[in-house]
Amino acid sequence: MNDLKDLVGHFRDPVLRLREMRAELRHFLLQGEQQEETRLLRRMFMVMAVATLLGVPGALWVQAPDFDPLDRVALPLICLMYVLLLPAVLRGRYDPRRAFILSFLADAAYLLLAYSHQFRVFVPEFGVLSQSTFWFAVLYAAAFLIFPTRLARTFVQGLLLLTLGITVVHLTQSPELLRHRELLGSVIQFLLSGVVLTTMQSRFGTMRERLSAMQIAASRDALTGAANRRAAEECLRALHSAAPRYAVVLFDIDHFKRVNDEHGHATGDRVLIEVTRSAMALLPESALFARWGGEEFLVILPGASRTQVNDLIQSLREQLRFQSFGPQQGVTACFGVAHARPGETPDQVVARADEAMYARKHRGRNGVEFSTLTPETALFLAR
Repeated sequence: MNDLKDLVGHFRDPVLRLREMRAELRHFLLQGEQQEETRLLRRMFMVMAVATLLGVPGALWVQAPDFDPLDRVALPLICLMYVLLLPAVLRGRYDPRRAFILSFLADAAYLLLAYSHQFRVFVPEFGVLSQSTFWFAVLYAAAFLIFPTRLARTFVQGLLLLTLGITVVHLTQSPELLRHRELLGSVIQFLLSGVVLTTMQSRFGTMRERLSAMQIAASRDALTGAANRRAAEECLRALHSAAPRYAVVLFDIDHFKRVNDEHGHATGDRVLIEVTRSAMALLPESALFARWGGEEFLVILPGASRTQVNDLIQSLREQLRFQSFGPQQGVTACFGVAHARPGETPDQVVARADEAMYARKHRGRNGVEFSTLTPETALFLAR
């Protein structure tokens, strides 16, 4: 019932709905995103793009040589869009969220044009809607899979209103179509099924977001958005089971208590948040960054060599040293690094990283200490 009220609300205050939609789009594009979510979005876009690039030539091949005038122009343009977007998204040069918005709007525009087009070409001859209307249901479902529920609901309700408007215009301009009972039946079922599908997807989307929020709360640090200790321990256990090479970096912000005492806890919180953002921006996608406790952070780097780990740490140290945190200008940290040894448990690897970090503290802070590599570990890492 609420979804039907929202649909009617579009008529009452379209300007307000447009403002809300802009705000929802801005929030969707600017919201923070975890690395695994980025990978998932890229994979989803790749699947959608490949399916389109394979399906469109097939659709045109079926029509040959009598191509539909709309399909002959619109479908190659859609393919071109995916050809340009797909490499950029896969290489990380273009935000997959923006790519999804562009592709969704392009697909929606094509379906709306095709829906309007069939009233002039297909409907007068056959007296029913064409099979292309089936794809609206796919577009509705895709919206709730890709976008947050509120934004998806806005997109889909807008599509429903546009299809309703197109229907009314064509039936008003061609009243003879009203004599086709099968046409009226198919139009009514098409519109009602869209409303029902939107309502169901909206309910499922809300439930899914609640479950997702619970999962995030269980695995994410509330202040920084980094993985929490529990998530890091689960990641280490998974890596240990798979027996790959990995490094653990444990670091502690120097004189953090002094920051809280001199500038207040709000500044201290800002330091923790900005350190997290800076570190996560530098890390590869395969890495995991976690708040280990207080001002301590843990980084898990699968397959990283000593040189790669050192280069990454030096980049982070340089950035944090000159970064502004409000009244606090720059911070330093002590880093301890340990590479997993053959047969070693995750707890043992973390313990060695912790020992290395405290060794660095005793030697003057603001530096990096590597746990000693045994000959066996060096050989294991060289494979």
